[in-house]
Amino acid sequence: MKSAPRTAALVTGAVVMLVAPVVALKAWSDPADPRISVGAAAPATLLPGDVRDATGRMIANAVWTGLMTYDPASGAPVPGAAESVTSGDRKVWTVRLRPGGRFSDGTPVTSRSFTDAWTAVLRERWAGARLFTDVARVKGAREPGADGVAGLKVKDDRTFEVTLDGPLSGFPALLGDPAFLPLPDGVLRSRDWASYARLPVGNGPLRITARTGAEIVLRRPSGGREVVVKAMPDAARQYNAVQGGDLDVATGVPPARHESMDTDFRRRHLAVPGRSMTYLGFPAPVERLASPTVRTALSMAIDRPAVTEGVLGHQYSPSDSLVAPGILPGHRDGQCRLCLHDSQAATAALKDAGGLTGPLRIWYQTGSGDEGWVKAVAEQLRKELGLDARPQPVADLRKAVDDRQVDGPYAVHATAAYPAPLASLTPLLDAGTGYADGYATGLLGESAAAASAEDGVIPARLAESALLRDMPAMPLWSAHDHLVWSERVRGVASNAFTGLRLDRLTVKD
Repeated sequence: MKSAPRTAALVTGAVVMLVAPVVALKAWSDPADPRISVGAAAPATLLPGDVRDATGRMIANAVWTGLMTYDPASGAPVPGAAESVTSGDRKVWTVRLRPGGRFSDGTPVTSRSFTDAWTAVLRERWAGARLFTDVARVKGAREPGADGVAGLKVKDDRTFEVTLDGPLSGFPALLGDPAFLPLPDGVLRSRDWASYARLPVGNGPLRITARTGAEIVLRRPSGGREVVVKAMPDAARQYNAVQGGDLDVATGVPPARHESMDTDFRRRHLAVPGRSMTYLGFPAPVERLASPTVRTALSMAIDRPAVTEGVLGHQYSPSDSLVAPGILPGHRDGQCRLCLHDSQAATAALKDAGGLTGPLRIWYQTGSGDEGWVKAVAEQLRKELGLDARPQPVADLRKAVDDRQVDGPYAVHATAAYPAPLASLTPLLDAGTGYADGYATGLLGESAAAASAEDGVIPARLAESALLRDMPAMPLWSAHDHLVWSERVRGVASNAFTGLRLDRLTVKD
């Protein structure tokens, strides 16, 4: 199956195959180790407020239950530890917890389990801090005081209030991120974060019972099969282990095996649309790139599938929208018609715009992993439009953009913090392009202040159309995850915001 949607979508396919008898027997039999095994890169940390990678997020969503969780089928946020999250103005939010919530050590989950954990995230400057300061914009989050954060007020053991600097209709959806998970009173008092992170105690469906450098073992309080996450950063090793019956689920597929997934795994593979996207931004001060016609000519000259299937190794999907495809509530396929490769139309558009002379430098951050695709895009622009396109690495890309040193398109990476179109579009206004169209920004403000996240979808879609018209940032591709699994495992479910749901994995009876 090709990840690039030349076939229009990421789907699970199936092709009938013949399996070697020995491998088939091993895959069908119960292995010596009865645990459900998952291969993944080792997490950087298991401290929820500091989670910064896919494995950490996957484990966090099994060990903890956040205020909100995400439905694997629809991607929509649904209440978890929260009984309700309500607001009359989308600025002041009241959170009411479900009764009887407890951590796996038996201690109660209270309002302070959340508010004090959030304060710790900010004081310790963990990775999740930016979600409080830059996305939710919790009042006082940038400068926590001796008494805590001004925007966090505990009403009683089950009720607390969150005040934002401005309205945000998607705030409940944001609460499913690991940064907003609760911490037990013991670690909040001791602040021994390192010890806690080795074997953290959460309030979720699974509990970590053992951890070594090679594996993390999780167990359900009610019993049943243990789940073990094995440290396997190499996707090829994971893939081969599932084929050989030594692993139940692989969370990565190597580029060389992408074309054979259909035949290797009959109805046992999945591509999960992601929440991260790559764009080319256009700096507003550069006059010769200011015309939308020039930008659309460049866009149509880029053969996105050729890059995603080539140098990017099938780990990305060509974009046809400004909104990441993993944002199921509100994402629309096919919004960027100018993202389709069309040599003749690109040449004609550039001619109509008066052409481009001189070097066209494509800027990117040194060491970011962007070098390969930037070289491929530069080569396409040279071939398709006859431009003198050149890769331009720089040690600090954002500083170069802010200092107005960047004179050409530059790499922009954005990850939606929660499942709503607004979460994909807002970062583009902060990408350094200088774009400030009142119509588009007004629509994004309307989306943020909408009565509900659902009501915010329409103005966000209109804003997307305006952004595609002016194209301050050109969508290129989005990341996606791959999963393959063994014959014996059941319940494989995943989405862009939780990763593989470890708590849903079972084995065939």
